[in-house]
Amino acid sequence: MARLVAPRARAVAAVAASTLASALGSVVAPSPAHAYEAEIDATSAGQAYQLKGASGDPVLSRRRVMQTLSLGIYDIGDTAKDGQGPQISFRARLRMDADFGMSVEEYSLNRTSTTARFVPGLAPAPIDLMYGYLEARRLAAGRITLRVGRQYVVDPLGFYSFDGALLRVLTPAYVVVEAYGGFEVRGGLPLSSALNEQGIQRVDRTGYPSTGYASYQQAAIAPVYAVALESAGPTWIHGRVSYRKAWNTGESFVGNNGSLGGPDTLGIYDQRRVSSERLGFGAEAQPLGLVDLRGSVVYDLYGRQLTTVQGGAELTLKKVTLGVHYDFWRPIFDADSIFNVFGVEPMDDVTARVEVDPTDRFSLGADATMRRYRSDDAAAAANSRGSIAVATDVGLGGGVRARYVWPTSRVSFHGSALTGNEGVRVGGDVAFERVYRQRWLLDVRGSAFRFDDKLRVDAQGLSRSTTSVGYVLGGGYKIDRDTNVQLQFEHDSNRLVGQRYRLLALLNVRTWL
Repeated sequence: MARLVAPRARAVAAVAASTLASALGSVVAPSPAHAYEAEIDATSAGQAYQLKGASGDPVLSRRRVMQTLSLGIYDIGDTAKDGQGPQISFRARLRMDADFGMSVEEYSLNRTSTTARFVPGLAPAPIDLMYGYLEARRLAAGRITLRVGRQYVVDPLGFYSFDGALLRVLTPAYVVVEAYGGFEVRGGLPLSSALNEQGIQRVDRTGYPSTGYASYQQAAIAPVYAVALESAGPTWIHGRVSYRKAWNTGESFVGNNGSLGGPDTLGIYDQRRVSSERLGFGAEAQPLGLVDLRGSVVYDLYGRQLTTVQGGAELTLKKVTLGVHYDFWRPIFDADSIFNVFGVEPMDDVTARVEVDPTDRFSLGADATMRRYRSDDAAAAANSRGSIAVATDVGLGGGVRARYVWPTSRVSFHGSALTGNEGVRVGGDVAFERVYRQRWLLDVRGSAFRFDDKLRVDAQGLSRSTTSVGYVLGGGYKIDRDTNVQLQFEHDSNRLVGQRYRLLALLNVRTWL
């Protein structure tokens, strides 16, 4: 079992957070002294986990420390008057995810003569700016919001992160006009992770051999702009339509025999080109407060096809909630990705569910799902009964849930199943949590799942099937209202991957300056 690397002490996290708050405060605050509030939230997590093969020998050992630090500064400049004037604030969140269990051969090509264990893009201690932006709200009599910096948007097009500016204008017609632009957050660039990329891997290729790792593209900036219209009228109905377009820049290549050449080499180009272009619409309504109606659709203008269609309705009657949902999903990729030339297998899900709350403490739920797999590759689909196995079938599944709550504890169960000609997955997990003397926490969990994958076979030509079991033992202590520590031990086992162990320690600190 690998040793746990303990997280930093609370004092260290508080000093670091205070230092960052002071530095940022001196930048964003005007020279005259004004009243403002600053909030700091720090989390330290230490993990030690080990994977053992079927023979019992360790195949991977890791010792990881993840540190997040959030800062919020509100009422900068004290411009708000009686809660009606402009509001200026700053928010930022940093994350460091260090792994002290890595060997140098895994992340460096300069200090080893072999590339057998090298993983392109892997870093022992990457630092990621998750978001960091200055925001001014309620400008122009409350009609304009302006945000500048690293930020994210969640709308019918999904989650999206970018560096730039966002402007929201509330019109007299109760319609919000939104526009934003800048550069897409991508892996391989400073303080960035691969948040928006699909079907392609980009890294900083500095130090890479010119004839190796051709599937890893050189990271470069990606300009983006977007516009959206959003309703701002009655609270029981809401809709939004969004359009977004991003471009790729820098070299992209398909090298012969894995070799990379210059911009004039066949298959290599270096010019601005479309990365993604999508249009989406989403709406929801709650007429009479009884029915919740939701729907969304996304169209990929580059691929000229629908990629997402979702819709659903839920009816709430006293202690019973009934719902039906439809989801269609088709994989989409960056325009530079080679996966655009292959067929894909979109899925349709139709789900019906019921939730019942007989008492304030006891709740029950169940759902039934039908999933359809289809293939866009006509040749492969025609041969799906031959040597090529393509999922073009229907799977049936469902689940059950139950929970009972006491004043200081609760127990819950969740079971699920999905069956079909391509495989079976069935199992469940149970969890028990209890709080002692308002400070001590006990957490016990167990799970068992049966997997039967009929699309892949083992050395004997049989389908890959196994039963996986696992358990978690955890505890915690609440130091004060906003500070707590937790410790968890996890053990999972099945015949295909052997034994897996994980030890997790958490320290959460939150304070106001």
